[in-house]
Amino acid sequence: MADIFNEFSKNVSKTLRTVQAKSQTIVESVKIKKEISGFESKLNLLLLELGRMFYTSFKKDELSEEKMEDLEKKCNEISKIEDKVLELKKELENLELKEKEKIYGRVVIGKCPNCGGVIYEDDKFCGSCGAPVNIEAPKEKTDKIICPNCGKEVPAGSKFCPECGFPFKPENK
Repeated sequence: MADIFNEFSKNVSKTLRTVQAKSQTIVESVKIKKEISGFESKLNLLLLELGRMFYTSFKKDELSEEKMEDLEKKCNEISKIEDKVLELKKELENLELKEKEKIYGRVVIGKCPNCGGVIYEDDKFCGSCGAPVNIEAPKEKTDKIICPNCGKEVPAGSKFCPECGFPFKPENK
């Protein structure tokens, strides 16, 4: 009977960790997606403005050096916003990978180049498509573990999580 209760308790704890991790990810990803949307709206307006500037100058046969400098400034402004959007999309992807670390308590080292599935430290094959893994684990990650209770990175060899107090046992590491 105690084994059944312990198993039930473990399942409830895992479910709560999963819900907590997914909730945090949803809140953060909504913020990032809203920010991306704002930048993309601004980008569309700048592109429209650039097109109008060029067309007006071209139509009037006024593509002087000064006008070209104005067009170049607008293009540079557009490039900066595009870079920011790419940075935010990468942040969104990293957020999703961190969620997997919190849920499964394993260090994520990347995504499968074949299918985009998550690759964990020590995986030899992709868990989604079975492709061989050729991604090297980052060296700085190997001396850390992820607390299965709260998802915080903890130095390897710790007996307890400094964030939530979760006791580590050999099978938790």
